[in-house]
Amino acid sequence: MARQTGDVHGDLPDIPVGLMFADREDLHKSGLHNQTIAGISGTKAEGGAFSIVLNEGYEDDEDRGNEIIYTGEGKGKPEEGQERIPGKKQQGDQDMKSRGNAALQKNVESGLPVRVIRGPNGNLKYSPLQGYRYDGLYDVKEAYIEKGEAGFKMCKFRLERATVPTQDELPLHITGKGANDDYWSIDGREKLGKRRVNNPASSEPSASTSDTASQQAIQEKRREIAGKPRLGNMSFSKKKSVSN
Repeated sequence: MARQTGDVHGDLPDIPVGLMFADREDLHKSGLHNQTIAGISGTKAEGGAFSIVLNEGYEDDEDRGNEIIYTGEGKGKPEEGQERIPGKKQQGDQDMKSRGNAALQKNVESGLPVRVIRGPNGNLKYSPLQGYRYDGLYDVKEAYIEKGEAGFKMCKFRLERATVPTQDELPLHITGKGANDDYWSIDGREKLGKRRVNNPASSEPSASTSDTASQQAIQEKRREIAGKPRLGNMSFSKKKSVSN
């Protein structure tokens, strides 16, 4: 099955809200998010970002379910020649010039939505327990810069869940660990039943006690039959006819 590029705004065919993904590699293979490491996919030239991954990327992220304050990218490491600030994830100021930040800023202007994927390390109230879950479309309402918790200037984006009539509610009941949670697979995207092949929580139902006893009885009967001579190996004397 050909990989979808994901370089489009909006939902992708055969990837419904609530579908789970085992890891970032599967997200990339499906086309839902084209970056295997970066949290923002898309560029300003393409009308804005296509998708974002929310998975505890920055300490300034705020996840409120239908509203997200998403922190931009940049300065996660010190400038050349500077020592790393101990105990701090952020090492410098951000700006709106980076590829991802410029893309999300463009979404505010273009009005194009982004696909939001939540990972297991985000706000426990809204995130899956394992894997990555597609949570639908969000509109980027604001882009601004303010001082973050580490004391540096941070690019922030306020997202609101899109009011699309056909969009399902936030799938908070899908945690990634439920036996019926559907996981994407490259050979089963069009068949819902096959999406569970990568689900670590799914397993074959255990046989009941009566089923087990029945199987044991069948096996014993087979062994009993196997120990007896077969009709094909037995000789029979021809019965003589009686004359009147």
